[in-house]
Amino acid sequence: MCSDLSKWHGIERAAIEWGPAIDEDKCVGCGLCVVQCSERRNVFGYDETKRKAIVLYPNNCMVGCNNCQVACLWDAITFPSPSELKKPARDLVDSGVVRRELEERLRRNPNLVMELPSSLIKKICEDQVGTCH
Repeated sequence: MCSDLSKWHGIERAAIEWGPAIDEDKCVGCGLCVVQCSERRNVFGYDETKRKAIVLYPNNCMVGCNNCQVACLWDAITFPSPSELKKPARDLVDSGVVRRELEERLRRNPNLVMELPSSLIKKICEDQVGTCH
């Protein structure tokens, strides 16, 4: 596994139950999942003998991503329930980890910040307090 993929917001990736499973009976071996998953992640491999995709590195899967499942035309890929991710995600938000990461990302790339037009800011202010000074 790539060392830079070993953690999810500071949590050991191996401790998080998230990754694809392939139903061999449904898989037709088209390889779309292998292609769909980014080269950096490389979750999938391909078994030439069986002519089927295989999950090689499940811990490389980005937590919460299911692009391969969406792309699979034969519904051969499943994931754990996303509800399993709610508690660790809430803990990250509550602890301030996500806020710090957001602030750092916005600092590094200010083009991600959308500024509201002054007319909208005025309307919001008036709606909330009745008048702005």
